[in-house]
This record gives sequence, structure tokens and C-alpha cells, in this order.
Amino acid sequence: MLIPSVVDDSLAPPGQHVASLFCQQFDYKIDWDEHRETAAETIIDQVESYAPGFRELILGMQILSPLDLERRFGLVNGDIFHGKLSLDQMFSARPVLGYGNYRSPIKGLYMCGSGTHPGGGVSGVPGHNAAQEILRSN
Repeated sequence: MLIPSVVDDSLAPPGQHVASLFCQQFDYKIDWDEHRETAAETIIDQVESYAPGFRELILGMQILSPLDLERRFGLVNGDIFHGKLSLDQMFSARPVLGYGNYRSPIKGLYMCGSGTHPGGGVSGVPGHNAAQEILRSN
């Protein structure tokens, strides 16, 4: 859970907060149009077990299932990492074998997003590594 309004009070009215509950281990293959609310309730139940009273403080929700992430942002299977971090998607095999050096098949076009090594998250490492590759090539 992230509560960004703790450090940026412009995100919510005085005395209130915005909370984001990010859960990525859901099966894409279920009917998300049918189960979106149930999944959200399960997550809230878990928070409630550690922070009693949390549920009654909720004034509104936005629920983004893996299907919603795919529909809204084009994230295949709702995967924010643009390819699961499995053995076939790590190190020199990310995004695919032969292109783990941040270069694309198009001369002068480099890749530096979540789909490149070391993968997703907000680290800046893929961009740094791509920049180093660009500097080596010039």
C-alpha cells in the first residue's frame, strides 16, 4: 500500500488521504469483468486484518484489474513489466534473445523500458544501460 498524500497534501482534502493498493499476482485468465469487485474486496479484507477500521474510511475506489490495464494502457495481460520476469525473460534474453544489448533491429533505435534488462519497476537502470550502449556506439 502506498499513501502518497502523506507527502503531497494536494492529492486529497485536508484530513483525508489517497491510498493505492498494488497487487500484481492475479491470474489474467479469469473473467475480470465479473470478478473485479471481488478481487478488490479480498485485498481490502487483507488490509483490514492488519488495520482494523480501514474499510469504513474508504470514500471511493478505482479498481484496475489486469484486463483493465490491458484495455486502458495496452499492457499485454495486464503485465506492468512488459514481459514476466521468468527465466526466458531475464538478462540477455530480455526482451528476446539477440536484443539484450538495448539495440533494436532498426539501426540507431535503442530500447530502454520495462521490457529490457533488468526489467520493470522504477529504477532507471534500463535507461542508464541503454545510454551507456549509445555512448559506446558513437
